[in-house]
Amino acid sequence: MKILVLAPKPPWPPLDGGAVATMRCIEGMAAGGAEISLLSMQTEKHLTDTAATSPPASLLRHHETVSVDTSIRPVKLLGNLIFSTEPYDLVRFRSRAFSSALRTLLLREQFDIIQCEGILFIYYVTEIRELSRAPVILRAHNVEHRIREMMADRTSDPLRIAYLKNLSARIRKKELSAARIFDAIVPISEPDFQWFRSFATGKPVMLSETGAEVADSFSEQMPGEMKVGFIGALNWEPNLDGLKWFLKKVWPHVLKSHPDAKLFIAGRGASDEIAGQLDGINVIFLGEIDDARSFMESMTVLIAPLFAGSGLRIKIIEAMSLGKTVVTTPVAATGLPVTNGQELFIAKDAVSFSRALTATLMNPAIRKTTGEAAMDMVRKRYNNLSQTRRMLEFYETVCHGC
Repeated sequence: MKILVLAPKPPWPPLDGGAVATMRCIEGMAAGGAEISLLSMQTEKHLTDTAATSPPASLLRHHETVSVDTSIRPVKLLGNLIFSTEPYDLVRFRSRAFSSALRTLLLREQFDIIQCEGILFIYYVTEIRELSRAPVILRAHNVEHRIREMMADRTSDPLRIAYLKNLSARIRKKELSAARIFDAIVPISEPDFQWFRSFATGKPVMLSETGAEVADSFSEQMPGEMKVGFIGALNWEPNLDGLKWFLKKVWPHVLKSHPDAKLFIAGRGASDEIAGQLDGINVIFLGEIDDARSFMESMTVLIAPLFAGSGLRIKIIEAMSLGKTVVTTPVAATGLPVTNGQELFIAKDAVSFSRALTATLMNPAIRKTTGEAAMDMVRKRYNNLSQTRRMLEFYETVCHGC
């Protein structure tokens, strides 16, 4: 089966959840015998060395990256708000350069499936169908409008609330259109699967959660180390909101109990201004790192303080696959088949978050029990080859139904 994957960012290096989700899917499909071509955008948020963006040579039949300017321009944003009904967060990804590269590729080669990594590719479906008879699949990483709804609930600025609610409504209309326009939909989390299935009447919808590579065995940090880690895109507002909350509401209480504890913040996309906001006692800001997996392995406990989100928190699954204890908020744990205190710790407020984090830092036995349970759950539920094999079988049925 020949599959063309369209991605809004390069999957390599896999430094954020979206990149990991695309990378794991490509790896699994290729291992399952599919021939994969990848056409990805490279925006100002994901600038990196060309060598670092290159996947293993044997993995892809064709690999091409197109520069796309998605920077927010206040005049265009205002014009969009007044004169358009399209969501500005999505239309920024419309690109003549990407369209040209896509058309060139489709004229040169025929595919069995065209897999779109995100709702923004709804703007390219018409031109895809002009040149290809392959089913066009939406692999939905999130139900995007829900994220804006949650962001609106987290702010007190009336103008910002109004804008976010307006944006959420626009994106929801686009997602409802996607349920009708795409030939099939593959959400990566159970809640998102239920949402799309309720609106994609008569369309094939399949849940295919993101897979992970589980470590061979549990490994603990050096005795006495108290290294708390956060990793995620630092140009994504919900991540910044959660980190600022953690630094203000949680970290001071942790330091009272564990004055030697250190917080390490890693992630791409932080401006100097943002880096300055993520400061505090025993806080080490690393910014973009070379190896996310090695970073997680080096931490004692990882945190995911998120209050707006959808889909799966891929970094949590990655951390659990390494046997790492994770302390998270309920939003970040949504869609994960976990029990609080068993595979990870779920804390709904600053007090419970502080208590969970201090308890796990001081007790290696808790971390070992939790880490082993987490690895076992990921091994059973998120086996990458099993997930992608089922998806390829689903694609076979979609192709035969066309």
